[in-house]
Amino acid sequence: MEALDKILGIKYSVILAPMFLVTNEQMVEIAVKSGITAAIPAMNFRNSEHITDFITGLKEKTIGPFGINIIANRSNTKLQQQLEATLKNPPAFIITSLGNPREIIKQAHDKGVKVFCDVTDLKFAQKVEHLGADAIIAVNSQAGGHSGTIPRDELLKKIISECNIPVINAGGVANSDELKDVLNAGAAGASVGTVFIASKEC
Repeated sequence: MEALDKILGIKYSVILAPMFLVTNEQMVEIAVKSGITAAIPAMNFRNSEHITDFITGLKEKTIGPFGINIIANRSNTKLQQQLEATLKNPPAFIITSLGNPREIIKQAHDKGVKVFCDVTDLKFAQKVEHLGADAIIAVNSQAGGHSGTIPRDELLKKIISECNIPVINAGGVANSDELKDVLNAGAAGASVGTVFIASKEC
């Protein structure tokens, strides 16, 4: 399967994970300029218009790809406004978390935007693949935030063996050796959060 660096045209197959109220605009900018990619939660912005402003501003500062993370669950009452604001001046990709990403995938693909979907088990991985996701983010039991219940290596092996789209690991990667481990296991890349909390920009 194609690696994340090839999918997005980046130097390293790493996503700076979208951490609610932690991943900030400066972190995303520095990450993109450093050869990885990053996503920021739509929920970090006070109103949806600020999402469009952020995307427009970052595109003026850097040419690298970045994304927006949208909660697809019905509990997100701002979902449609966030999606519309995101797609006004589209980023390279959207990461969906929780809920059914069907409508996000449809509208994003209409604008040429890739969609990577967080999942915590094989059942949901197969579901989002069927819906047309461009990649699966396998959220294991070592992930922060909305963590899964299945250990990293077990979840990766299970999803990679049963799905036909790229699988990105989330959880249990905080250094280069752990990144190599998941890449060698067949992951397209890794979504990494915790280690970046120690960054100056954070």
